[in-house]
Amino acid sequence: MTIKKIFTILILLISIPVYAKENGDKLKYVNLDWWKNYNDEILLNHMQTLYNNNHDLKIAALKTKQSEENVRLIGSNQLPQAGFNGSISRVLSGAQTEFGNVIIPEYSQNEFLLPLSASYEIDIWGQNYLNRKSAKKQKEITQEQERAAYIYITSVFAADYYNLIKTDELEKTISEIIKLQTQIVNMTERKYNAGLAPINELLEQKQILVKFEQDLNSLQESKKVLNNELTVLLGLNTDKEVEHSGFDSISYPVTPDSLSTTIIQHRPDLISSEDYAQKAGLDVKVARREFLPKFFLYGNLGFNAYRWNRMFAPETFLSNIGIAPSWDIFTGGAKLARYRINKYEYKKAVEQYEKTVLTSIQEVNNALIATKTAKANLIKADEDLSIEQEKHILAEKQFTIGDASKLDELKSNVNLLIVRQRNIKSKIDNIVATISLYKAVGGIDYTKPENL
Repeated sequence: MTIKKIFTILILLISIPVYAKENGDKLKYVNLDWWKNYNDEILLNHMQTLYNNNHDLKIAALKTKQSEENVRLIGSNQLPQAGFNGSISRVLSGAQTEFGNVIIPEYSQNEFLLPLSASYEIDIWGQNYLNRKSAKKQKEITQEQERAAYIYITSVFAADYYNLIKTDELEKTISEIIKLQTQIVNMTERKYNAGLAPINELLEQKQILVKFEQDLNSLQESKKVLNNELTVLLGLNTDKEVEHSGFDSISYPVTPDSLSTTIIQHRPDLISSEDYAQKAGLDVKVARREFLPKFFLYGNLGFNAYRWNRMFAPETFLSNIGIAPSWDIFTGGAKLARYRINKYEYKKAVEQYEKTVLTSIQEVNNALIATKTAKANLIKADEDLSIEQEKHILAEKQFTIGDASKLDELKSNVNLLIVRQRNIKSKIDNIVATISLYKAVGGIDYTKPENL
């Protein structure tokens, strides 16, 4: 085995735990079990790509890592600080100096100072401890913001994905409608030329055809826009169409008629709002302790010599230890102002938390109402489609027995496809409503019995 192969294997072995840890960090915010309810392997594959490539999720993850390092930074104040502050200098020749009757003659010499110094703030009042707890709360807030980003991005992606399926199916349907309407216009034009139809009837059918063509253009535009949005969310640099399932194969979870109000406790905005109120309370305690004195334990250990060959001699050894109190008696009101600012921030955080509770309940109730409405509209759309199918069957029978013209049969087919378009929209709207409810409850499976 060559050295190059051995080096490659070592790199892989080192990378595996790092990769596993990064995946583990990401997967703790991912609820893939929920998305399995839609029985769409293509959607699940896209989700994996989304979690790996999406730039917003990467930015949110980096913010979390920054907050973790900030905890370590602030926690360093609870540990002793040590350093080396040595100096090597040359005292140049100076004039004779007199101190009363004592005369110091002109002289020059080298000075070597090699001390190690250490200091430690004695956290009598627990101020540094509270600062670290505050930083930990900020880290928890950032983690919830990252989870919120995962819920939001995946929900937006899933909604766009199903809207793309809807747009694609509507495009196919309206293309069929345009073909049928073109036949209707041609047949009506022949009737008009034969003197069997007024000009208004021909113009009306042409106008309907133009309207359908405009709808096709709008659908094609929407399809391209949705495809572009999905591509950006996936972090891909391509103009290819995003793969998606067919309309006839889609499925979705059954939404409940009611949910427990306790379900809002899973929302990341509510959790982070509560964490921020606790953090603000800790900051008030820290600001209150600013009025108290601080005590520093310090010490030095080293050598101080005037000749390099005597640098580590016993007589050059020096050390000291002591406690230095520090108390700001007058700061121009800065400490009092800082305390009041933190106190007001705490009151504001409490008000924000109470508002978030009410907003969370409202958003869950609104999303639940939307799912009920979408479900009811889908039932009616199915009924409407069933009725229109029966009408079309009758039109075909009437045409077969000669009781209706081919033109009437074509118009009946167009009406059937128009109703089918409404049915397609209702079905996708119902799926999007289930996704909106998933986002509103905080990214959990709301179909489980404990949440009902």
